[in-house]
Amino acid sequence: MKAAFENTPAPLQKQTLIRLSFGVLFLLLLFVLLFVTRDIYILLPCAGASIFFTVSALMLFRRAILGEYITVSGICKSVGVTPVKRRAKYLILQTGEHTIQVSLRSRLKTFSAGTAVDLYVAQDTPIYEKDGIQILYSYLAINIKHTGRPVNGA
Repeated sequence: MKAAFENTPAPLQKQTLIRLSFGVLFLLLLFVLLFVTRDIYILLPCAGASIFFTVSALMLFRRAILGEYITVSGICKSVGVTPVKRRAKYLILQTGEHTIQVSLRSRLKTFSAGTAVDLYVAQDTPIYEKDGIQILYSYLAINIKHTGRPVNGA
């Protein structure tokens, strides 16, 4: 199992470890609250979050080792930002003959047009089309490569 995990791409490994870490963190919080409060209504949210994150990590790990993902590589054409804080909201990716608009779901370090991007997408992820641009609303992991050194993000 360790060899299978090491063979998966680094951004998928990072996402799996983040989700599993949250599951363990909520499990530890559950035990702390068990000894402190002994109240079932306070323990239920921690138990639910722990189960959710652990199952999510296991599902991502399964998808990664079975190869049920697609890697989309391309060059960032432009980055859409929010009006007030100027955070990256979406990026437009040029991949050969297709142009893909990807809605970003996390705070990524700043990057600009011309940056190489690897996007890991589940095989069954729906892709929509609007005005000749493919629109992608979800992805498993993203790897933004800054001038020779990769910066992994989620």
